[in-house]
Amino acid sequence: MSISTNSKPRSTDDEIDLIPLLLALWSSKKTIIATTLAGAAVSFAINATAPEQWTASTYITKSSLYSLYKEIKDNDASTQANPPLKETELYSSIQNDMFYTAMGVMAAQSVNVKETTPKTGKNEAILYVASATATTEALARSQLKSALDAANTDAIALNLPALTPGDNVRAFNAIDDVKATNTTPSKKFTLLGGFLGLILGSLFVISRFLIQQHQHARRT
Repeated sequence: MSISTNSKPRSTDDEIDLIPLLLALWSSKKTIIATTLAGAAVSFAINATAPEQWTASTYITKSSLYSLYKEIKDNDASTQANPPLKETELYSSIQNDMFYTAMGVMAAQSVNVKETTPKTGKNEAILYVASATATTEALARSQLKSALDAANTDAIALNLPALTPGDNVRAFNAIDDVKATNTTPSKKFTLLGGFLGLILGSLFVISRFLIQQHQHARRT
């Protein structure tokens, strides 16, 4: 008894011979070098004409719940020295409202606020990085400081309007000095442009090689 199979010999039309492909790449090396240099030149031109950028940043966190309660206690003789649980929850809610209102004000003034990952798994205060970008170091620092001050003032005015302007309550605490760094694209940007030019040039040569192979297969 014979068993028939419908297996067909594997077609080699779609197989790519690497040696001719490598030869095609080598023969077109001038094209690839030209696209590489063009990509590097374009990237260098963009980098050279781009305005300088500075980013000022600082760490912020929620204000102290104890300081918030103490400030209100000092302004209200009826406030108890040891607040009950419900009252503590109320102050915690006010603390959160002030902080997130301040974040909204900063976002409206083009200040980026990003949460950072705690270094350990312990009960650490959640830190945020507030940053502002400008064309000069002084302008970046000034914009960030102005936004922080406005965010603090507006958040307190919206959530605790009864407090006097000279109170010590803050919507958030800045726990580090403002630092400024130059974020202008570096020379690596030029290298990236050259690398992209190399890739594009190689893809062009490979595509042309595959088209020629396909046309040759159809003729034969």
